[in-house]
Amino acid sequence: MESILKELNSSTGAKGSVVVTQDGMVVAGDIYWEVQKDVVGALSSFLVMATDRCLQQGKMGTLDRMTMIATHGKLIIVSLRDYFLVVLVDQFAAINQVSPLIDEAGRKLMKLTQMKV
Repeated sequence: MESILKELNSSTGAKGSVVVTQDGMVVAGDIYWEVQKDVVGALSSFLVMATDRCLQQGKMGTLDRMTMIATHGKLIIVSLRDYFLVVLVDQFAAINQVSPLIDEAGRKLMKLTQMKV
């Protein structure tokens, strides 16, 4: 997982990326030292739960992708079914350019996170 995240960060110029469980536990991550992985996990868990609740109340389905734009960066959360890929990018990053790379990393990670019985 970490090699996929490292490749994603280098190709998108991301500040970091993590894979988290629905309850915010960090499974894997490649993130710059000034950002704490567990804080990113907790924040993304809260955002996913609150957004899913609103989507369900509006009968709009479940969260597939979320982009939060802040003053100093963007947070992109992509559903991997039971997990989430969270990517932190620069405020100047063009979403239409990084989205295909994030989608490809998401597909690779989804294959790794699917248990086969």
